[in-house]
Amino acid sequence: MYFVDRSAVVLKPTQVFLDWLFTTDEDMPEITLAQLQSNCTTLLVPEFDTPEEVVGYVGEHFQPIFEAELAGWEIEKAKWPKDLNVETFWTFFSIDVNDMVLDMVDADIQVSPLFDNMM
Repeated sequence: MYFVDRSAVVLKPTQVFLDWLFTTDEDMPEITLAQLQSNCTTLLVPEFDTPEEVVGYVGEHFQPIFEAELAGWEIEKAKWPKDLNVETFWTFFSIDVNDMVLDMVDADIQVSPLFDNMM
């Protein structure tokens, strides 16, 4: 087991996100907030001294995170919220910050960009 020099941020959709999601497709299956929050995106971010610094970092980098989350639902961009600003981001998502990340696999981590223009 190895310490990883990162913090983990769990990005949790809020009720506002779920309400918006239902407006994008009338055939959207009925899902609950608990179901939506049961398998969330986890982001590895730099280590900081305080959780508030992690929140600030996420806020500074919200745009690609926001776009990746929306794109993951395969919803056409025309139906995305008109204002993809930091205020909308924080109404759509909350975060849990975890400052201890352990890697239990004795192998190199394989990485690949989510989108070509993100790295």
